[in-house]
Amino acid sequence: MKIAIISLNSESSKMIGESCKKYFSQVDMINLKEIEVHVDGNGIEVLHNGEKLKAYDCVYCRASYKYVLLTRSLTSALKDKCYMPLSASSFTIGHDKFLTQLSLQKYNVDMPKTYLAGNTLNAKEILKNIHYPAIIKIPSGTHGKGVMFADSMQSAKSLLDTMDVFKQPVIIQEYIETNATDIRVLVVGGKVVGCMKRKAGKDELRANIHMGGTGKKHSLSDDAEKMAVRASVAVKADICAIDLLEKGKDYKVIEVNVSPGIQGLTKATGKDIAGEIAKTLFEKTKEWKNKHDNLHYKEMVKDMKNSEEKEIATTLDIKAGIIKLPSIVTQLSGFGVEDNVHIKVKKGKIVVDKSFSLEKKNS
Repeated sequence: MKIAIISLNSESSKMIGESCKKYFSQVDMINLKEIEVHVDGNGIEVLHNGEKLKAYDCVYCRASYKYVLLTRSLTSALKDKCYMPLSASSFTIGHDKFLTQLSLQKYNVDMPKTYLAGNTLNAKEILKNIHYPAIIKIPSGTHGKGVMFADSMQSAKSLLDTMDVFKQPVIIQEYIETNATDIRVLVVGGKVVGCMKRKAGKDELRANIHMGGTGKKHSLSDDAEKMAVRASVAVKADICAIDLLEKGKDYKVIEVNVSPGIQGLTKATGKDIAGEIAKTLFEKTKEWKNKHDNLHYKEMVKDMKNSEEKEIATTLDIKAGIIKLPSIVTQLSGFGVEDNVHIKVKKGKIVVDKSFSLEKKNS
């Protein structure tokens, strides 16, 4: 089977690609910037360096929020042609913090109370009715960027005045004290394959590894694992990272990352995270192919049954001098176990005719 990993060639993507070589016969690393999606009245076409993208059994697409439109378009074009671990909508949902919250709410995933204001003026009205400290975010952004801390209404207003230049919606979120820690959980194929507790660096509240945080292997409770898996289902992603806040025995999901880095998690857990992802991609691809082939087989049988004459090109299964025909031949012929048949044989040709009757012969 063949796989393409379409990404910005991050180190995490390279690690996954290398592990995929253990399972797939062909692994192609493709730069997302070399991809084009063409649309007209006849459909959608994906091009790589100006040429039609080759056929793959699996395409794993990874990229930052800046490429949401391209990754969503690419996935929409290929979703019926191969296995893709991320749905088209997951890119939009996963790279928009408020859409993520809306999706989690539908699946009853616990989260901090969150507000969305269309502009800074409306956001300032919300500030009058919340408790402090509070978190202020922009809808897009990764690695902790675009996440700000306001310890009072005055500081919150100052942040909003600064953000007004961007002219975009503002997210205000309940602050939960966790001593500058959070939990990063990687869900792959409906199960947790790695988990670490991240601690923010000095003079920093954001625990992201890219912001100077450090990670340590962590064990989740069964309820927290179920919550993380449910969050992955909510955003329709077979591979994603879930960020949790832990306070006592309670957990809340704060973000979902559909293109997570795996270097920090690999180091913290000591596990072969890339290998876990590659193995799941291979298994899921096999499942997709089997399902797809069965659907194609049923459609083929249906179409052939509607025609008067059918032709099938295949090889023969001959064991102990007995010829076994493919099951599709039996289905299309309409033969039953009670049928009497007349068989004509000559070198290179066998004709089986159900119209022959033993009663006629005896009479």
